[in-house]
Amino acid sequence: MSAPIPKNRASEHGLKPGKKAKRRVRVSQQRQLSIPKDFYLALGLTDEAVMEFTGTEIIIRPATFEEVDFSADILQDLIAQGFSGQELLQEFKEIKADIPAALQTLEQETMAQPVIQGSLDDYLDALEDE
Repeated sequence: MSAPIPKNRASEHGLKPGKKAKRRVRVSQQRQLSIPKDFYLALGLTDEAVMEFTGTEIIIRPATFEEVDFSADILQDLIAQGFSGQELLQEFKEIKADIPAALQTLEQETMAQPVIQGSLDDYLDALEDE
């Protein structure tokens, strides 16, 4: 599923919302691609994009960053543990400060996982054999 082309950008660059467009591009010896300017501008790309390999295609979409706020979950857990007042505030600050490092560790562990080759069923069968 690809990201919809924003109407205000699409019309400025000749691409129509909901209509497919196709361009042939060169791949350099360093495996680099140039994204056609109208595609780049219509999608609002910046210095990062997300590439997805579907098995037969590569999909490029704008990188979006979701701001994840665990504050309510942290507070609920701390209150359930019996914290209140200044003690609650101090525990909350400490846990909240540890979140970026925990997310980075999670990302590193995820990226270290093997890439699935073939079907998911074959991969799961191989895990069972190990």
